[in-house]
Amino acid sequence: MKQDDAYSLARAILLIGGIVAIAFGATTLGANIASYRTLADSFASTTPLLTVIVGVVALVTSNRVKDEAIDIVLAVLGFLAGGLGGVLVAIGGIWALISRYTIKNEA
Repeated sequence: MKQDDAYSLARAILLIGGIVAIAFGATTLGANIASYRTLADSFASTTPLLTVIVGVVALVTSNRVKDEAIDIVLAVLGFLAGGLGGVLVAIGGIWALISRYTIKNEA
């Protein structure tokens, strides 16, 4: 596997993880808003909002998977968000780091 192919795989995982994180986070946030009496109570649990933010960050930064700092941030944010989308974002960030340091381009 070439390094560019590995980066493409990391980009695909980040895109899928970002979409899943946004979908699950928005669904949970909507359910929280519908079930609480006041809007302030619905934002008491910040986990769904964090999941949506992580999904948006993953989608926006998926084109910059070759940047090491962004890969580390995505891995940490993915672990913080949790859930299927967060795990996919974390795996995408870790895979991009692995691609950078272990897989070399063949001439």
